[in-house]
Amino acid sequence: MWKKLLCIITAAAVQLSFGALDWNITGSGARAAGMGNAFIGLADDATAINWNPGGLTALEHFEASVVGGAVLDKEVYTFSDNNGWNYEDEITYSHANLSFLSMAYPMKVGEKKLVLAASFQKQLDFFSEDSWENDTENYEYNSEGGVYTANIGAAYQVLPYLSIGTTANLWTGSSNSDEVYVDNDYSYEYTSYDEFSSFKGFNVTIGTIFDYSAIKENIPLKIGAVVKTPFNLKADYYFEENNTYDEYWDYNSEVTIEMPFMFGIGASYRFGDFFTLSVDFEKRNYAKSKVIEESERDGSYEYYLSDNEKDVAQFRMGMEYLVVTDNLVIPLRAGIFNYPTLWSNIDTDYEYNSSSGEYEPVLYTYEQLTGYGFSLGSGVIFESFALDISYNFVTYTNESNETYSGGLFDGYTTETAWENSKSALNLSAILYLDSFTK
Repeated sequence: MWKKLLCIITAAAVQLSFGALDWNITGSGARAAGMGNAFIGLADDATAINWNPGGLTALEHFEASVVGGAVLDKEVYTFSDNNGWNYEDEITYSHANLSFLSMAYPMKVGEKKLVLAASFQKQLDFFSEDSWENDTENYEYNSEGGVYTANIGAAYQVLPYLSIGTTANLWTGSSNSDEVYVDNDYSYEYTSYDEFSSFKGFNVTIGTIFDYSAIKENIPLKIGAVVKTPFNLKADYYFEENNTYDEYWDYNSEVTIEMPFMFGIGASYRFGDFFTLSVDFEKRNYAKSKVIEESERDGSYEYYLSDNEKDVAQFRMGMEYLVVTDNLVIPLRAGIFNYPTLWSNIDTDYEYNSSSGEYEPVLYTYEQLTGYGFSLGSGVIFESFALDISYNFVTYTNESNETYSGGLFDGYTTETAWENSKSALNLSAILYLDSFTK
């Protein structure tokens, strides 16, 4: 009994840790972010190593780049019922991010271009905070860490209008969180700590760019496609919990996350010399991805990563307009996109069972939760370096409704909602290293 209970508690802790993450794994860069991350069919800077490595052949300079920024999260929790009771709580937290480093070197192999590149990117961000207090109680939760990839890529211009590229991704990282609850009235204190260490995994990204302008100059159309191979992301997990009553649990396991096959297609079209429009579609096959825990002491436990066991599909659209002067170029960017999640909005009907004396769920309705976002961006481009900045905003609401029939609570209904919004400020710097040696 206690073994089963412990497995359920620790599995719930792992699921909670993963549930808050953004599983829309994409590339990086303030320029792409400013265009709503519609970059698969454009991919003409060093961030192409993760967006679409086939686009690396567009690079003309030996260059290095860095991407960072700040993220502000806001969560508003509301609860109401048909008896007139209402409750609301708000959480905000922010942190800085260094999300991408890269270097790329273009060269000629005969008459064809070959580009070699290497990068380091933050893929999953575990940062989260929550705290509250009143006259008798206080609560604090902190989480930090992330999952990163070290990437080595290459792209080759097979034909004047066709390039292919591939990136090898080595996954690594760690995270930890701690939770403290104190009730002064009852002299009670609860603490917990969990840690994911030694994340590891390996997969490959393969991409291609078809540039129609190399066939007909008056049709400046690019079409891109990218696939990311599935793999198992593994980590060692440790969890401990204790309280004032000397109740202590600890738990060790190996966690495996089944990362799915992902693919995307995109296109970009340049109107005149200064205006570019791009669109992307990307699908991530999370429907049957599982999280598997294996422990020598407590056996194994597994569950689906997605609440509703559905894939996630994302549509993105962006634009870029260049204001050209004698000394510099100023880009103006904007984008819109949907934001699919692995969460679900859930409606539940409970019916009173007179035999057991309990309410039992008789109907579940799961609806995949999808949010929406927009972006704005700009920057300055000089001969030897470029600076980009973008602002991204995402919002979605996780709702749960319950209805009770029969018994003492006949006709009772509740509505619960988590309204989440995330604002991100992204900054990129690109140095064209060969311009300093001329």
